[in-house]
Amino acid sequence: MSFVIRIALLALALATPTGSFAQDAQTFEPADGSYSFQYPHGFTLSHMFADGTGDVTGVTASSMENGDVIISFLGPRDPGDIVDVTEENHQAIVDEFTKAIAVLPSIKLKSSAMTTMLGQPAVDMVFTNKRFKSVAINRYVFTVRDGKAYNFECIYREDKAEQFAPACDLAVSTVSLRGIGASSTGDVPAAGACTELELNRRTGEVAELTSSMLMKDQSPAMIARVKAAHDAAMTIDARAGSMPSEQDCKDVDAIIETLE
Repeated sequence: MSFVIRIALLALALATPTGSFAQDAQTFEPADGSYSFQYPHGFTLSHMFADGTGDVTGVTASSMENGDVIISFLGPRDPGDIVDVTEENHQAIVDEFTKAIAVLPSIKLKSSAMTTMLGQPAVDMVFTNKRFKSVAINRYVFTVRDGKAYNFECIYREDKAEQFAPACDLAVSTVSLRGIGASSTGDVPAAGACTELELNRRTGEVAELTSSMLMKDQSPAMIARVKAAHDAAMTIDARAGSMPSEQDCKDVDAIIETLE
């Protein structure tokens, strides 16, 4: 989210996603239909939990031979103080990600560059994570659109970068927003209104928070906490169906409070 691709080649790859991957691509779309991106054949759907349960969070080509290979798209979320992405605040964005991602001495920022995603300027960051004899790449491509933050996370082994970095490039260059978060008006439901879209937005926030928590801490206690929050949110979502009540939104808000 090396990779062994140099920055100049990365710009070319993002500008021309019509290589062998793009010619044989599938389309990923989450259950709420809020976005889509293309990914190569050979990848499968990735779930929140290792046992194949929980929300579908992206695509994966993980195997004993490949190691961890994961592509996921995160957002929309509050961008905090970052109102847009520019050359001027490029370094500030990199510093924020480094503070959040490089929580262990084994994780290092390798490179960063400006690119484009969702039709907006974006920052493309590459972190390395040395795991015993192998090195994992965590690549993050971040942008802000219509007042909301979005980013891809792509994970693969450094020695497999030539094989899997183009899959990340394809996803970044083809992602588009639909439905939730796609409007350029930034309309917000009236206070107290708990529509199906609003409930989806809140359960999406639960998924975003739990994903961020797991990225920083994968202890059994944290996994249990995240799974409990996820299961509770999904129970509310199933209960609400297409006609949620104000109580449904309040119940998800309570879950969010326990995670923040």
